[in-house]
Amino acid sequence: MTPRDILRELWRRAVLELDAREWARKTAPLATRAVRGGKRVLFGEAVWMLASAKVESLLAAALAREGYEIHLLLPTRNRAVERVFRTTCGSVAIHTIEDKLDAPTRTAGAADAARVLADSSFENILALESDGFRIGRSALSSVVRRLRIGKLDDADPAHRAAVEAALARAFAVQRAARATVAEVAPDLAVFVERGYTPAGEFFDACVLAGVDTVQWLGAPQSDRLLFKRYRRETRNDHPLALDDATWAAMRSARFDADDEARLMGTLEANYASGAWFNRQQLQTGKIDAERARAREILGIAPGRKAAGVFCHILYDATFFYGDSLYPDYEAWLVETVRHAIANPHLDWLIKVHPVNVWRSRMDGAPMEQLEARALRRAFGELPAHVRIVPADTELNSWAFFGAIDYGLTVRGTVGMEMPCLGIPTVTAGSGRYSGRGFTIDPVDRLDYAATLARLHEIPPLDAATITLARRYAHATFLLRPLRVESFAFLYENRDFGVGELKMDVALGAHAAADFHARPDIRRIVHWLTQTRAADLLDGDGLGA
Repeated sequence: MTPRDILRELWRRAVLELDAREWARKTAPLATRAVRGGKRVLFGEAVWMLASAKVESLLAAALAREGYEIHLLLPTRNRAVERVFRTTCGSVAIHTIEDKLDAPTRTAGAADAARVLADSSFENILALESDGFRIGRSALSSVVRRLRIGKLDDADPAHRAAVEAALARAFAVQRAARATVAEVAPDLAVFVERGYTPAGEFFDACVLAGVDTVQWLGAPQSDRLLFKRYRRETRNDHPLALDDATWAAMRSARFDADDEARLMGTLEANYASGAWFNRQQLQTGKIDAERARAREILGIAPGRKAAGVFCHILYDATFFYGDSLYPDYEAWLVETVRHAIANPHLDWLIKVHPVNVWRSRMDGAPMEQLEARALRRAFGELPAHVRIVPADTELNSWAFFGAIDYGLTVRGTVGMEMPCLGIPTVTAGSGRYSGRGFTIDPVDRLDYAATLARLHEIPPLDAATITLARRYAHATFLLRPLRVESFAFLYENRDFGVGELKMDVALGAHAAADFHARPDIRRIVHWLTQTRAADLLDGDGLGA
């Protein structure tokens, strides 16, 4: 290490030490005397982040108060995370993944990977399961995410080597996960990341073993969290998806004009203010505009209809959500544009996902327009009726919605929002809201091609379909996100040059003094321990 590196590391340790002491001071009233022999909860910090560990330590403290024995899963020993848990909730049993990956386990995983790769294409590997573990989805998602590419090439030696290594690790982690879950025998498992290796294998191990398995994550609103419970038959569902039982209840629940107005007002206001998914700063610096002005900015001629193709982040390969018509987001994009080129009756606007700007900054990597590169490779210069709208476009998404007549996505959030405005929306993947009655869901690639060929003939959604879409969006965006007042997840934090503190958690004023009695904490604990509902709805079970 250079002297500069040594000083940087000393600074990092000093800042983290001060942060740990401050956290311990604030959470001292929460610690509960260790419980042994009661129910067990496993917190799966398999892809750890200090801020998420702080949230989970608070949940652990609440569960310890209910008599749960706390177990923590980490990739390797991590003093900072372990200290957060121990100062917040007392005694914690630590389990590390690397300790379970001994030489025989790694050797067996490598042998399994070589066998699979010898006679399978990457597309076939995507569907690979091993004793119920979704090995292919987790491994390929991890490779595409790490390499920051949109597509894996079977003929590329570097890609094959990366896939073989990822498969070997996934198979090895499968064995470790099965052994760990059998050893701990948790009654409850709590995850924040549940798809990429090694989290995906541990999540599957819990679900397959019949453990009550839950995921928590940030909601579109920065002051709220989402909680979802999974079963084997629902484990491919996106965390924002409504469970069948939840949707059935929502379809029969009261939903009047005031509810619709509140939903639409919230959506428009949050896009205008930039509050929607603000942790990713998707709308920062963007403007709102009326339809005519937005169409002028986008170059849509008067009288022309326009379709918006909403790109996913090509390397954010969440293959563990649902099933898709195409093997990856890049293949979907290329084939969609191929059909768009063949249909000049519409202007086709290829909208690059705005999170590209934020994700590149978080990853410390330059912003690459992978979408433009992929389309250039496939088609060269695009015809005039097909245009790319870059991630840093001046228009916010709400203004963009107002300018178009049709929308296309695999399973993006926009597929819930556009139908609320009467915009027909074509999906190319399941696992979120397809099949709920307000989107156009082709059953295969031929059906998809035929739909796009006649897209310009499809009328706007009727009033009943719009209301159905708004019912779904109301439950997803307004009823499911739980307002959390006892603590705040700080998506933008003063980090003092220490990467682990880019995000942080702050306790609410005086929250520690009565933490266990606070309504939001009671609501979460009640849902975790006293119900088996798939979706926590704001107000579940406590009359709120």
